[in-house]
Amino acid sequence: MMKGLILVAYESPHGSTAEVAQRIAAELRASGFEVDCRAMREVRSIGDYRAIVVGAPFYFGRWPRAARRFLGRFGPDLVHRQVALFATGQVDARQPVEQITGQLDTMLRRYDWLHPVSVGMFGGRWDPDGLDGVHRWLNKLPASPLRVLPVADLRSWPDIDKWAGEVGRRFEAAAAQPHPVQTRAPSLSRAAAPFTVIREYLGDQQLPSRLRKPR
Repeated sequence: MMKGLILVAYESPHGSTAEVAQRIAAELRASGFEVDCRAMREVRSIGDYRAIVVGAPFYFGRWPRAARRFLGRFGPDLVHRQVALFATGQVDARQPVEQITGQLDTMLRRYDWLHPVSVGMFGGRWDPDGLDGVHRWLNKLPASPLRVLPVADLRSWPDIDKWAGEVGRRFEAAAAQPHPVQTRAPSLSRAAAPFTVIREYLGDQQLPSRLRKPR
């Protein structure tokens, strides 16, 4: 029985996070939800979805530009929907997961208008042979902390399945509640969301042009 249309939107420069998003979408479908799983750049509107799962890689304390733009662009709509967030980030088994989770929590505080029903942090996949463009060049720099890392895949599929199941239950519980009186969404397009987007944009522009990832 269908329980409402859900969007799983992801950013995945090298394919690892896309595989996690597809696994989450499959788990939600198995729980009876109708699910679209799409790259963030392909999403033009979220008007047809009653709940959203947003996922992206999280490295060096930041989400990629596409993820930040997604939150900024759809902020006014996300305020009135159930939202779950996940990130992939740990590529070194020696790095405490708690450290990365703490950095993610700090980043999410910039979006204080967003109240996710759940936030998941999962291990990532690291394969230097799969890098391209500027990422391959950056990895060759002597100061790069990734140069000495061995090939690794720290994604725990049982943990991902468990989180997706919990998200589905929370979405279902929220759908069973009486709908509150719809209030006007904060003017995020003129306040919080664009301020965040502008701040991140300015930070991106401080990188030398040769280091920016080509579109």
